[in-house]
Amino acid sequence: MLDIPKIRAVLDTASRWDMDLDQFACWSHAHLFNPVLPLEELEAWEALAEVTLPEDYRTYLTQLGNGGAGPAYGLYPLSLPSDKTAQLLRRPCIYSEDQEEKFQDVVRRFIRWNDLDDDWSLYLDYFPDTPSWKDRRWQNEHRKEWGDELDRLIDENIDFPLTEHGQHQITNEGCSGDIYIILNGSHRGYIHCATTDCDPDLAFPEPRTFSAYRDRWLKNTFADYFMGYVNRTEDVCKNLSAEKRQKFQRERAQVRDFISAVQAQDWSGVVKLLNAIPDPAELSTKSKSLYIHYDENHLLRPLSTNPDVKRFYDRLYGRHGRNCGNWVTWVRCYDPENTRIAPYPRPTFETFAQTFFDP
Repeated sequence: MLDIPKIRAVLDTASRWDMDLDQFACWSHAHLFNPVLPLEELEAWEALAEVTLPEDYRTYLTQLGNGGAGPAYGLYPLSLPSDKTAQLLRRPCIYSEDQEEKFQDVVRRFIRWNDLDDDWSLYLDYFPDTPSWKDRRWQNEHRKEWGDELDRLIDENIDFPLTEHGQHQITNEGCSGDIYIILNGSHRGYIHCATTDCDPDLAFPEPRTFSAYRDRWLKNTFADYFMGYVNRTEDVCKNLSAEKRQKFQRERAQVRDFISAVQAQDWSGVVKLLNAIPDPAELSTKSKSLYIHYDENHLLRPLSTNPDVKRFYDRLYGRHGRNCGNWVTWVRCYDPENTRIAPYPRPTFETFAQTFFDP
């Protein structure tokens, strides 16, 4: 189960002192939780979906946060499912001891779909009684019609069973690494990577049985998965060198003074503080993120033509420049107007900035 006191202690420390954010994608959440999910909202989700979530995942949502800190990009917030999604959640999950026949059938279809470039041949798999005279004519004159029907059948027979039936996506570990928690069957509460955008021989090695899949991929419950992230984060903080800790102490003090000067509209003080930073490019990820936020959100507008401020940001951004679009590994705070990054968790700027202050 989740060790709540340890989680809170480790991640509170990490949110303040893991300033390089070295673990993959943890800059997305900076070890910060969203507000917790009220129990009545969780129960409303379960009533609508007619599904009871595994207990350790429920604990995460109601005692730690409705999304935020977690492995990789962090855990998605839980939001009410559509009617279609709720129906899929209630279906039996094929990753279960009692679904062997269904598991093998879905995997067989997936392998053939992945290996076959000829959509018409795949269509005939599902409609073997299609008259032969329709072959060329059907392809040429009715391609969209049979193509749409084929897409629907692939969803129903391959995509949904592999990635939707009886499972709920909780995060993404990059590219096609969608992580799901299983909601029913023999492995309820376990997590795994479920995707159709992968090498099927890697995901489903011979023999293509559920037991082979189970032994390779179904090893962790949600609590195991989450505590693995917590333990790695604890190690990062414990192994900070004295030199790094001193560097971070200086940066935290610089940021606090900078925030205070901006709030007081002491613009000459802001310039003096930025000039006192020897090499902006050598700042930690967290410190860079805060200064970038002030630049991207035009919070230093009275200094927009100041050459010292321009020089600071030119050195901070380096060869990429402000508008290159290559800045991906810094903390981007929640922006309600930017829906493109959903559902990845983002801390509010106020919460993020507070981590530079002592509790």
